Amino acid sequence: MLLTPVLFVGMTEPAAARNTHTLLIQGVLNVRDAGGEVTGGSFTQAVDLTHDATTGTFRFSRCAAGESTGVLVITFYLHRDETVTPNGTLSLYEGSRCNDPDLEGSIRVSERPIAMGKVRNENLIVRNREFLSNDSTSAEFSITHRAGADVGRPNEPSNVVATAVPVGSEKSVRVDWEDNASNETGYEVRNTTLNQNFGVGANTRTFSVPHLDPKVRYCFQVRAVGAKGPSDWTPVGEKVECA
Repeated sequence: MLLTPVLFVGMTEPAAARNTHTLLIQGVLNVRDAGGEVTGGSFTQAVDLTHDATTGTFRFSRCAAGESTGVLVITFYLHRDETVTPNGTLSLYEGSRCNDPDLEGSIRVSERPIAMGKVRNENLIVRNREFLSNDSTSAEFSITHRAGADVGRPNEPSNVVATAVPVGSEKSVRVDWEDNASNETGYEVRNTTLNQNFGVGANTRTFSVPHLDPKVRYCFQVRAVGAKGPSDWTPVGEKVECA
């Protein structure tokens, strides 16, 4: 039997993320100037992604002899299947000063998706191809995809499915999901089309939203609520979360 829902209309506060995906980037970047000077630097940085904030960017640079600059920039994208794709380049700039915009060459970071718990190793080098100019930049680093800090929030639900059910001249939409949490105090179901939130009890896996227009397609998200705050909202897409 479904619990009696509590309706919250117009809630627009951002969801506090739980299942945070942390990309840890560790390595070293070196720059060699045409005159033989070498400048290097190591880096360790974490980029956190959630289904509410699915992109994040890492940037690191070094300059040798005041004129040759190596720049590593990677933007990470979190996908619905919980993999993360890096999209980035190692670039070499050379001119009369550091950070001169004269691009001498670049190489792309592998864009193969990285699954949770996996490590990607990269070893990149860019050389200046101009005549009598042998400056270069290289980067050797790893990308580790791991679960972010829990801080006590419940796990995000998964496999949200919305199903339309005709009821006379109206329709209701049944929303089903997988309960992945053990410490939730309840769930919230969001009708993103109408910007309405419904609260239901802990251990709930289904909820029906009544009195909807049969001519309108409605989309839904779900999040778990706990004593330390809510999980991330589930992602929403036309195929299964809308009906």
